Amino acid sequence: MIQSIRTSQSLKSLRSVCLLSTVALGVVGGCADVVTYSKDSRREGIELYNRQAYADAAGAFRNAVRQNPRDYRSYYYLGAANEQLGQYQQALAAYKTSYQVIDTTMEGKQDPEFRYRVLNGWASAIATGDNTDVELNAIELRARTRGQTDDNYILARVYAQRGDHDSAIEAYERAVNIDPNNFHYVREAGLYLESISQQQRAIPLLKRAYSLDNTDTQVTAALSRLNIVPGPSLKAESQLARPLVPKGPIPELPLYNTGGLSNTNEPTIHD
Repeated sequence: MIQSIRTSQSLKSLRSVCLLSTVALGVVGGCADVVTYSKDSRREGIELYNRQAYADAAGAFRNAVRQNPRDYRSYYYLGAANEQLGQYQQALAAYKTSYQVIDTTMEGKQDPEFRYRVLNGWASAIATGDNTDVELNAIELRARTRGQTDDNYILARVYAQRGDHDSAIEAYERAVNIDPNNFHYVREAGLYLESISQQQRAIPLLKRAYSLDNTDTQVTAALSRLNIVPGPSLKAESQLARPLVPKGPIPELPLYNTGGLSNTNEPTIHD
């Protein structure tokens, strides 16, 4: 709640700065300058992050979001830097703010791939951080009572990263069932099942993902590993062939490895 209030206040401040700049200069350029300065700070932060100067990078990203409170990318990168520093509560706050503001800009609305990077970062901070059970319980409650797909997706990523296969599969199933045409949910569910040797359950999901987007290299690689030749015949797949959750107990398997899935906290980040 406090974070949401601060975000709202920051957005109001940005609008005030833009208005004052426009009045003072007599031109519509105030906001453009603010955004430019924010991007400069973001680029500086990325360079520092890639040199593993995470504390300095976090400072640059904080400057970026102070200059432009709708800079959802800098909030995400701030979360990544804080996570590298082991500051998981600060990372959570930054990822959540990125998620809150990403739809407040036209660029953010047209950037679905980055939205899922934010969700993946959010999940990673919960999975690896200390004292994150309160956050996890809150998301679990929302997912089960409100049926929000993003919450189910976060849960799936958290449980997968922690090696809780049953809970991860259940959360992926809820997300896919709620929004069966969401390419990201279907892709990640299929890739995850393949990574834990649940090939027969992975195949219909990967076929479904391919039918939704036949250009994704991770999906085509996974299908090839399963001896399925990607091609036009798969594009006709319109329904999942069987339930996501298999019958009977899940066999004992090694702890989940992200494998072909997106890793949101690589040593190198790109704008």
